[in-house]
Amino acid sequence: MKILKTIRNTIIILLQLVIIPALLLVFYIALIYFTNGYGNGLIAAVLTTFLAILLLYILFKRGWASNKFKFAGLFLPVILSLAFIIYTLIPVASSGKINKVPGPAHVTTKYWNLDTGSRIAYYKLPAKIGTVKKTTPIIFLHGGPGAYVRQRDIDFFSMFTDDGYDVYLYDQAGGGRSDLLPKALYSHQRNIHDFEAIINIINAKQYIVVGQSYGGTLLAHIAATEKLSKRIAKAIYAEPGVSVASKSEDNKVFAKSPHASPGDVSLPVRLLISILICPKGEFTSQNETINYLLDNKPLIQGLFKESYPKKDTAIIPTVDISVINFAANSAIKLDAVRPADDLAINYKRYKVPSMLMLGESSYIERNAPMDLLLINPNIKSVQYVQGVGHILWNGLYSNNKRVKKIMDQFLNNQNTDVPNYPDKNTIEAFLKQRL
Repeated sequence: MKILKTIRNTIIILLQLVIIPALLLVFYIALIYFTNGYGNGLIAAVLTTFLAILLLYILFKRGWASNKFKFAGLFLPVILSLAFIIYTLIPVASSGKINKVPGPAHVTTKYWNLDTGSRIAYYKLPAKIGTVKKTTPIIFLHGGPGAYVRQRDIDFFSMFTDDGYDVYLYDQAGGGRSDLLPKALYSHQRNIHDFEAIINIINAKQYIVVGQSYGGTLLAHIAATEKLSKRIAKAIYAEPGVSVASKSEDNKVFAKSPHASPGDVSLPVRLLISILICPKGEFTSQNETINYLLDNKPLIQGLFKESYPKKDTAIIPTVDISVINFAANSAIKLDAVRPADDLAINYKRYKVPSMLMLGESSYIERNAPMDLLLINPNIKSVQYVQGVGHILWNGLYSNNKRVKKIMDQFLNNQNTDVPNYPDKNTIEAFLKQRL
């Protein structure tokens, strides 16, 4: 009988050690969500502490602390839970001024003050003197969201100036050297409005637009907008991110990640709570998140590494560091997809000649570009480039020249050297091959 009583008490204590912390932490996270992180989470922490005191009072009244084992089983989980909550309230970096980072080499950082209210950093690469200037400038849309134009992008697109193209690259609002916005103002739709304001400033009749990663998502929705699609002469989707809303989470197909280089992108719990639970809220400031990354440059290098093939791990160059804004990233992702049926209708109406480019060793979900290919009849060519990763123009070997040649052939209406693969009929086989 004594043994059974001991077992029962042990089970109760174990349940207390699991259930009470879980209840308090769920309550805390829920409060952060519903209060939008008000007061840097202090309101959520105070209310959770009151709940903990109330729980202890009720359990004491019910006699759950009649001996030292039950007493420990009550207090220990509560203390540990509250200690964890206090830990999440401690800033991981300064919320003060963001340290200025150097601009890309060989190009001047300039600024557009858009009528949307955004102040955007941009880099113009003018057509080489002596060439016949093209009437359609190239605009590059970088990934992220919340990332920036890298030196790697500047170096690659500089090659097009030899062909007479003016090239414009810009940091989207909140990323790179562009000004921050209040968290609540970041959205995918705002990035579309910013793009429209930018092409109105440049004031060309039409543009060639290259979108990489999230930039491909942005381009996919720009090309499905009547007013903007008319301004695009040709579109190149380079490793586009998710643009089409999945009908079911069960149908997600993921890339075979081992093909990409592994990178260390772990973040403190405090930042994860902010990014995942209240991306537009007040749990952390943008400056704290940004300064944490700037203070921990290996994390940015880790993100960069994931865009290269695993075989190149030992020779991946050091990335130039600028502002990556995870506050903008998580806020913009909230509305960065569109229903497949709506997009399909618009692609049939607004015909923008398009090419899709895929890297062999990408870490992104393979269903993302395939979903886009399936509904977009304007994608006439799919180029599966071997030996590169998520960043096609990665600066290694002759990859930049290979990728540029493919783009040149598309822009000049020539047949490409790379086979058209996959096409709509081989999507299923392609996805199975990647699993």
